[in-house]
Amino acid sequence: MKILKFLFHSLVGTANVIVMVLLILAAYSDWVAPSSSILFSYLGLGFAVIALLNLCFLFYWLIVGKWKMGLVVVASFLLCLGPLTSYFPLHCTKQKVPEEALKILTYNVMGFAYKDHTQTSPNEIVKYIADSNADIVCLQEYTVYPSEKLLTSKKLFNALKMYPYHKVMDRNIAVFSKYPITNSRQIKYESVANGSAIHEIDVNGKKLILINNHLESLKLTTEDKTKYKVFIKSLGADEFDGLKGTFQQKLGPAFRIRAKQAEILAQEIQAAGNNYVVVCGDFNDTPISYAHRVVQGPLIDAFSESGCGMGISYNQNLFFFRIDHILHSKNIKSFNCTVDRKIKASDHYPVWCYMSLD
Repeated sequence: MKILKFLFHSLVGTANVIVMVLLILAAYSDWVAPSSSILFSYLGLGFAVIALLNLCFLFYWLIVGKWKMGLVVVASFLLCLGPLTSYFPLHCTKQKVPEEALKILTYNVMGFAYKDHTQTSPNEIVKYIADSNADIVCLQEYTVYPSEKLLTSKKLFNALKMYPYHKVMDRNIAVFSKYPITNSRQIKYESVANGSAIHEIDVNGKKLILINNHLESLKLTTEDKTKYKVFIKSLGADEFDGLKGTFQQKLGPAFRIRAKQAEILAQEIQAAGNNYVVVCGDFNDTPISYAHRVVQGPLIDAFSESGCGMGISYNQNLFFFRIDHILHSKNIKSFNCTVDRKIKASDHYPVWCYMSLD
């Protein structure tokens, strides 16, 4: 009996060592470009699951009284403390917001859910934006329609008349602002349907450089997402085999394209110098990814600074990831960054925070 118990603990210990190694590799996977190794991009995507598995092992060792092994697991978490606190921040107490702070909202609106907006039947997404009291609104997948039976530009601008300044750019990205937008241009990089734009906004005499992004999407079809959902629920080998080929064909190229886009954005951020800088939008990548790390550079992740929890911002098909982000320069302080789950009209939740310009 003792031999069986020893063998079982040895087997569990071996599995735990593998998970600890994977945790450390995943935690720092964002330092490896997808062009060098795509494996690290997948590890970064699985960081939360690997961390959870390691936590389960820790509980197991504590329950069976193997304290030394438990300390080794704790040591592996300490080695990954920076990535862990960035991915799972715990600023759960609401902060006092300075009166002069701006409220920044970023929202992938999924074409405004392809619905009209009228007084008798308001579009839920349009109403949310109008009631948000945000000072600057960054939208992705912005789509309006020529038919009066659907949401037109005229209807939208009238519903959002509290924003006298707005700029709609190519690739379905737009900015609405209570402050003057003095200059705007598209950022050129490789993409068929996604894009980024840079804006200069005059905030009471201070120049704010705002970059709104919708980086390369995974291009997964509804069928692909359904397969993924079935696999997550069943963890079956057959489902995994079918999903593996799809992910290799679509995720790998998307990781590489986003990496190039991120490098171009990093150059734009560097060129902004010491100005106030806010970079936000749908990155289609997690906080631990090459694209996020390169774009962030010297900037601060607002959710990591003032948010709480995982901040899952995509709400469909069990894709439990924070892929919508707000980053800002060090001369800005963020408060109460929130993924707002009260509205589920789009496949993304809106993300907002207050920002004080030093």
